[in-house]
This record gives sequence, structure tokens and C-alpha cells, in this order.
Amino acid sequence: PLGAIGLYSATDKIRVGLQQIMAGSRNWEVQYISRKDIFSLTEECAKVTGISYVMDAYKEEALAIIDA
Repeated sequence: PLGAIGLYSATDKIRVGLQQIMAGSRNWEVQYISRKDIFSLTEECAKVTGISYVMDAYKEEALAIIDA
């Protein structure tokens, strides 16, 4: 059945995405992922969710390193 294949493919993509986020942020369980570990890829998404826009994330820390 094509519906089952589509559902399996969608859940597999979510699983792989979560694995990559968890490995990149060194959080080995889903419960430890916080809003500080993820970023919005668009400004609209950042406004709606309140999650930092990728271009603004850690901006202050980076500028502090450059100014030091």
C-alpha cells in the first residue's frame, strides 16, 4: 500500500533529522533538546515560534570574540 510507504518515509525523515540535531548539539536523548539548541531558518518562522533566527543566533557571543 502506497499510504504505508509514504508514512514510513515521513517518519524515517523525522527520525534521521532528530538524530542529526541530537548528535550536533550533543544531546543524547530527546528530552534534553531545548529551544537554545535549534534555530529558525526563516525570519517568519522565528516570529511565529519565538525560536532564534539562524543569522541572529549567538550573534552577541561572536561579536564579543571578534572584539576581544
